[in-house]
Amino acid sequence: MSEPWTLGEVFVLRHAGFPFDWLESLGMSQAVLDDVARLLEAEDALVDAVRAEKGASGAQALLDALSQGREPRIDARLGPSCQDAWARYQERRESVQAGYTAERKTLRRQLRERAADPAIQEAVFLSSPAMFDNVWVRYLRGGERPDTSDARRVERQVYTYLQRFCAKNETTSFFGPISYGERTTEDGYDVRTVPSGNTRRRTFFSFWAVTELARAVGRERTLRPHLPLRLNPLFTVTPGRARCEPLKLDVALSPEAEHLLSVLREHPTPAEAARVLGLPVVDVERQALPLVKTALLLWGLPFRPNDFSTFESVRDAVAALPDLEARTRWLERFETLARLKADFESGDLAQRRELLPRLEAAFTEVTGKPARRGDGQVYADRLILYEEASSPFRLRFGAAFTAELEAALTGALELSAAYGEKVQQGFREQVRDALGPDAGPMDLLDYAVRLRPDGVTGSRFSPVPPVMLESEEGRARTLPVDFLGTSTPGGRYALPDVCLAAKPDGSGFEVMLARVHHHLLLWSWLSAFQPERERYASVASRWLEQDAAARGLVGLAIRRRNKGFYVYPGRRLVYSVSDVLDVDEGALTPGDVKVLPTREGPVLVDGQGERLSLYLPLDDFSSYPPFAALAHSQVLHAPLRTQGSHLPRLSVGGAVYQRERWNLAAERLGRPAGFELFLAVQRERRAGGWPRFVFMRSSKERKPYLIDTASPFAVDLLSHLARDAERLSVEEMYPAPEQLWLKDARGRYTCELRMQFTRWSEVPA
Repeated sequence: MSEPWTLGEVFVLRHAGFPFDWLESLGMSQAVLDDVARLLEAEDALVDAVRAEKGASGAQALLDALSQGREPRIDARLGPSCQDAWARYQERRESVQAGYTAERKTLRRQLRERAADPAIQEAVFLSSPAMFDNVWVRYLRGGERPDTSDARRVERQVYTYLQRFCAKNETTSFFGPISYGERTTEDGYDVRTVPSGNTRRRTFFSFWAVTELARAVGRERTLRPHLPLRLNPLFTVTPGRARCEPLKLDVALSPEAEHLLSVLREHPTPAEAARVLGLPVVDVERQALPLVKTALLLWGLPFRPNDFSTFESVRDAVAALPDLEARTRWLERFETLARLKADFESGDLAQRRELLPRLEAAFTEVTGKPARRGDGQVYADRLILYEEASSPFRLRFGAAFTAELEAALTGALELSAAYGEKVQQGFREQVRDALGPDAGPMDLLDYAVRLRPDGVTGSRFSPVPPVMLESEEGRARTLPVDFLGTSTPGGRYALPDVCLAAKPDGSGFEVMLARVHHHLLLWSWLSAFQPERERYASVASRWLEQDAAARGLVGLAIRRRNKGFYVYPGRRLVYSVSDVLDVDEGALTPGDVKVLPTREGPVLVDGQGERLSLYLPLDDFSSYPPFAALAHSQVLHAPLRTQGSHLPRLSVGGAVYQRERWNLAAERLGRPAGFELFLAVQRERRAGGWPRFVFMRSSKERKPYLIDTASPFAVDLLSHLARDAERLSVEEMYPAPEQLWLKDARGRYTCELRMQFTRWSEVPA
């Protein structure tokens, strides 16, 4: 029997910012779709008639012409049955194409009307100001245009943004708002949607922008003497030398340098050290500079990186400096930026369009750096600002539903634990073999450097391996919980994304385990509107403090990435240092721990020989063998695949584990255009049994797009994805549109729940 998994007290709700109905309305009517279905039936009858007279080769030639969008030719010498089938096909095709063309014209107007919605315009502006200024505004001003290839390209771009806003559960501003839910002890309901009472926005300076501001302050000649010099914890200092063996760094220390290092421990700034040493500040800086260049000392303005108030933290650090002209000037600059940001936060679209260039100009003026990165990319932290918004929804689960949810997900999480254990053991063996039989104990940095992918003899490390299944004809399949074996007993943690699909009869929900993250629900960027920090963080801290399996778990300290930060509440371990921000006070250093090679793989221990395991804050690390081999017992979503072109929907225990999926050659949809493309998509949908809405990835791009097979704009996007790609992966939209249950007066919303689940070593009292 599977060990039970327990849902934490609170969880995160993420949902699309615009109703799915808006996207659904941009598809062909059911009448046109029915006419297309009848056309394809007439096409089948024509192919059958040709096959009866000219055999398989004749039928295949006809099919090839139809699938490639070429006008088929029917030999006039063929018999009456072929001629009749051909006549019926042509007649129906002309009628269907006329209906399609007329309705496409209407849909083009509707697309423009939807794109003109003020909220959509603001969402595009916040996503990509360049896209808004260069494409969107021109599109709306241009009025109705001829249906040319250039017009279709722009409409495809517009639709690409709309499908993101209406179908992607991301976390960005009001078009990807954040909310929360909680389990309760009440039995009177299953899932209750209640008003959040908190619909506001918070605008922040991006982390990369704050870092550039801090660096610019650090370049001020008069302020540099008052910035701390910190010893790089990767170095070991001995009489006359400082070494970082793994990085091949060896610094000779003169007596004056040794004296300086000893003074800096208590008096970290050049100005303070100069007073103790009885030297001019410039002499202290002269002594320190070679040590800074060798990375033994790190020099810069410290601030709090893992917080929402990073900008304010830099401003406070500047305010704490001596009362110099440069300090006053910089405080005025920060005040200007803060005021512009506040105006931006409260402004409407017109005001924001005026304020953003002013903010960017002010930033560039004081840093000398461009104010945008990777312009034109849809998913990136590019601007100097980013925004989060709270959702009008909040969720509450009744006790009975919580118990049902835990029971439904336990089997799927157990399978993930068994898979994670197998993968992790494979990683341990890879690392063991890469280190070789003669490897001895080493510190963590030495271990990490030795196992860099480009430094490993042979091939590079492999990603997480798929689990290959036999091809089956059915549309759905249930896998046993122990399909991949069983995991060893003991405590585990997982942070799955869960989707609930409303049952047609209104009797409750089907449960979908969309993805499993091997993480804890920590105080992080997802907490922007969570007023109860202690309660939110207690979901993870309770397990860390009370479960035996958490003993020895240390968080791997990493540099913040863009807006994403995570505050691990336990011991931390530094492994990479390149900046003053990486000096994590109180954290273990690579020299404080050892990696012991064993026959089973590497083992991490502290200075007392106590076994440690790593908490990995990023998903990427879960599939990076050197770190994954040292991690806490992993819980990973098994990528279930098949060698064939179809994978049925897979369930484990009481939850869906893998959506139904199809694979096909991209060229089949990359060549046709217009009505022929629409027909080609309907053929594929009919042959494979696709639902109307599917998510699609191409072999040249990992990012999924929602494709409405009934929308001419979506099939143009599909064709664009197919060009220059070899394969397309098609996955059902599940929950399906009719199963969406998060609603308001505007319509239905896609959503997912990020939830803390733990498996306890012993069931807690």
